[in-house]
Amino acid sequence: MKTLPEYIRQAVSLGASDIHFCETESVRVRIDTQMSIIDESPVPRGKLLEQVMALCDDYERGRLSAKFEGGRDIDFSFSIEHIRIRVNVFNTERGVGASLRLIPGIPLTASQIGVPFAALDICKASHGMFIITGASGSGKSTTLAALLELINSSRKNHIITIEDPIEYLFASKQSMVSQREVGRHAPSFYEALRSSLREDPDVIMLGEMRDLESTRIAMELAETGHLVFTTLHTRTAAATIDRIIGQFPSGDQPVIRSMLADNLLGVMAQDLVLKKRGGVVAAFELLLTSPALRNLIREGKTHQIPTIIQTSSKNGMFSKEDSLERLVAGDVISAEEAMRVAPDREAMLARLRANPRIDLRNSYF
Repeated sequence: MKTLPEYIRQAVSLGASDIHFCETESVRVRIDTQMSIIDESPVPRGKLLEQVMALCDDYERGRLSAKFEGGRDIDFSFSIEHIRIRVNVFNTERGVGASLRLIPGIPLTASQIGVPFAALDICKASHGMFIITGASGSGKSTTLAALLELINSSRKNHIITIEDPIEYLFASKQSMVSQREVGRHAPSFYEALRSSLREDPDVIMLGEMRDLESTRIAMELAETGHLVFTTLHTRTAAATIDRIIGQFPSGDQPVIRSMLADNLLGVMAQDLVLKKRGGVVAAFELLLTSPALRNLIREGKTHQIPTIIQTSSKNGMFSKEDSLERLVAGDVISAEEAMRVAPDREAMLARLRANPRIDLRNSYF
């Protein structure tokens, strides 16, 4: 088995986003969403955890060893040669496994990602909550980093990030950036969020709304004059609203609906899709606040949110199907790829068939 830094350099040279290890298994990487073997030799037992721990400092090594020996997964991050690495180590039936996410040392810009212009306006807001959603590996952290870097470069604010673990590292520019890691700098997301009120923030980035209490405090921070960015693992804007409200007991939900209606700036759902000529591109769905949306949230009619998106294109909103259709019509992705990730496959197929710029004669449907 080569050293982890050697595997990391190899993965970077291949343009991989992740490296996957498991004892007795070959080493694999993920390139453009697909898994490939880069070392046929099985990972020997006892070596993987030893190499992982060698990458930690003394404090982190002791903390993580105790946690892993207690039967829990461990998460941490480190930097090597201008690449940031997020690590998850876990036990499996075959032995110890580890997944390494490769994070560029310099975040992609919003322009490089293709973040919609209407979403960039959120970075000018003084308060409220903006949520980026998508499946694991859909690029949420990269988009979030791009938006924070835009604020960092253009506004004189105090930005606090609360993450587990810290992914992108920010150098303070126009803004001052304070990055806190759960476990190292604060015992929990809840405690870090609660203490942030005493730290004079203007912008707060919460890596993920993981539980009811962190969700409640994030909403309260938005309500008390802070700009809050966060993420969820949901696929659509409507599902995001339902997930947030559904966390709370039924007796609390009317108040939560009101808070969310008053303070939500928008929801942007994204997927990474394969380009025809190699690489990946982001497909987005964008929901922005409006009087109609606020009324739907208060009245519990979130099933009508897709209609709000369809009828509000002049305000910058669009559905995932809109985004995918544009990518197919522009010959960026295939019709099959659009169908693979579309939230509503029937609606997607109807759109593709109705678009005169799209030729489906060589497609499988």
